[in-house]
Amino acid sequence: MFVEEDELMTIIVHYKKIGRHYVAYNDEKFKMAELSDEAKEGFSTLTIKARQLTWGFYNDLQESAMVRDNLGDRHWNYKVYKENKLRKIIVKWDATMKDEEGNVKNVPVTPQIIAKMSPDIAEVIINTYDQMTLIDDDTEKKS
Repeated sequence: MFVEEDELMTIIVHYKKIGRHYVAYNDEKFKMAELSDEAKEGFSTLTIKARQLTWGFYNDLQESAMVRDNLGDRHWNYKVYKENKLRKIIVKWDATMKDEEGNVKNVPVTPQIIAKMSPDIAEVIINTYDQMTLIDDDTEKKS
């Protein structure tokens, strides 16, 4: 009934750059993808530790997506909701990059870095998080 906020969720994303875009799968879909072993070897893996969804966190995300229009009326903005959710759920990750000298370094989790993430990868993270934390209609009917 109560969520252990200290227990982080693990989201695994497999991704591959193709031209200027990325092909990205969550771990479950990657395992089910009809890709040859050779094709799967070309993918990199990002492991994310994500914050648990609690009632309070859920409401904070909803409230943070409320924006005012030109008339001063408040409206819920889905784009703002997704941006805030992505920034607030990621606690840690194993993302790395090479510096100017070719040394591999860890990439910090910051709003500025998250904003630079490929939309393809960001959408997989958000969708996977939602699948892990929210009950869908089919699951509800089965219970």
